[in-house]
Amino acid sequence: MKSGFDTTAGCIRKLVGTSMLMAMLQSAWALDAVQGDFTQVLETRSGELTVWQMADNPDIYIFDFPGLTYQGRSFNRITQFTEQQTTEAYPKVLGNQELARYVEAARRTQADFAFGHDVLVSELVQFFNYSLRDKIELNPEEIAIREFLIEQGLVRFWRGFYQAMKPGVVVLAIPQTQDRKVGEPMVSPGARYAILLHELAHGEYYTNPHYAKYCQRFWYETLTEYQRELFKRFLTNFNYAVNNEELLINEMQAYLMFTPDPKSFSARKLGVSDAELQSMRETFRRGSPPIRLPMR
Repeated sequence: MKSGFDTTAGCIRKLVGTSMLMAMLQSAWALDAVQGDFTQVLETRSGELTVWQMADNPDIYIFDFPGLTYQGRSFNRITQFTEQQTTEAYPKVLGNQELARYVEAARRTQADFAFGHDVLVSELVQFFNYSLRDKIELNPEEIAIREFLIEQGLVRFWRGFYQAMKPGVVVLAIPQTQDRKVGEPMVSPGARYAILLHELAHGEYYTNPHYAKYCQRFWYETLTEYQRELFKRFLTNFNYAVNNEELLINEMQAYLMFTPDPKSFSARKLGVSDAELQSMRETFRRGSPPIRLPMR
């Protein structure tokens, strides 16, 4: 283990006890990154948690889950912290009961709170530091993510807090295909494709500064004020923190160009005609954005 692990383990042991700690760490040790390209990730259904490192962009890791509830326990609290806090006086990691009430208020469950996730290592470090400060008891799944990041040299525990060694690396989460089961909706091959493409678009935005600048210019210089407001309204329906303009731009490009699922995004959902949505997409493509993902 990396330097600082003993101190980290001591903090965890106070919260969860020695036996549970060992189970958590065994789970964390079992994780390792597997190199893969878009097609390999898309077509794999291992039936167990797989962590991919994209072969053509090693700054992108994908946690590939064999179940939506498993994925939710791992990332829902993180996503609420990084993307959905709008009224808090300061960033706050929700406790288990607070998170349960939040998910219920959104009329969601642990399984369908979000079908995909994207987060920077710098944001994960903030999440873990705030949870440590406020003594929030994390799930074993969340602790396994943290220990994986430490094992990979992306994060370290040093002098009482977590530090990002590679803050610009992005971590994504997607579900494997599955039939409908109790408490979880079906994930079809088409849905997996749409989720993977959408989340990889976020990965590109985070790790490709040329693409990020292109999207920023499109937001400020090409979209009208009314169109920007429509995207804000659309994203408000999903509880995004729409006061974060960088988040708005990132979500705009992922929904506009990389979400081939009308159940998730369409002209009707955005509040425009099919012709206007097509015009926005054609304009985006016409500028030759520096990205290799297949656009709508």
